[in-house]
Amino acid sequence: MNETPSAARTLADLKVGASARITGFDGDDVISRRLFDLGFAPGLTCRLERRAPLLDPLMFNVGGTEIVLRHSEASRVLVKP
Repeated sequence: MNETPSAARTLADLKVGASARITGFDGDDVISRRLFDLGFAPGLTCRLERRAPLLDPLMFNVGGTEIVLRHSEASRVLVKP
């Protein structure tokens, strides 16, 4: 079940080194489906490994795989600490 965006944090909100559990996506569109296909599945734990100085890109570790996202993409993935 997806949470409402106003009640949820996103991957883009994480601090470097922090982990959170993925709870869903903000929206149900091509970008959300692509993020799911990349491995950002509800229930999995994701960790922010690196953040570039100007927000983009962000490197995450999810399921043992390092994946780099734009800030705008990371803000679509809803999480709980």
